[in-house]
Amino acid sequence: MTKYTALAIATNYWKPNSNYTDKIINVIERKVEDGDFVVVSEKAISTALGNMVDEGTVKPSLTARVMARIWMRLVWGYPLGILVGFGPRLLKRLRNYPLESGSRHKQVALQYAGFWQALMFGSEGGIDGSNLPYSYV
Repeated sequence: MTKYTALAIATNYWKPNSNYTDKIINVIERKVEDGDFVVVSEKAISTALGNMVDEGTVKPSLTARVMARIWMRLVWGYPLGILVGFGPRLLKRLRNYPLESGSRHKQVALQYAGFWQALMFGSEGGIDGSNLPYSYV
């Protein structure tokens, strides 16, 4: 059986339009050998490519507002969340889903991932705002 070892290498945060290939090469060149696998965070590459949206500037549609108020709070927060086995803490968070910022987030999901992905309760279409500043996703 093949054995793999993971080595986490820290770098500075990458900003949009960063030359991420050079940054990767610089931090790994003395740490890897032929045949090694190099795995890089998709979020880091996406950020370097400028694939970010400031949700603070987004105007939510009626559909996005309905998703935030009805779908997230009432459908995910009650029957659907209970049906799939969400714990009480997550159910409480869904029932208190933020209406304004949540509507903007749902609008971004609708625009970039589509209606069906926007119905998800988290990380809709891979849209994720964790580890990004302000209201960027």
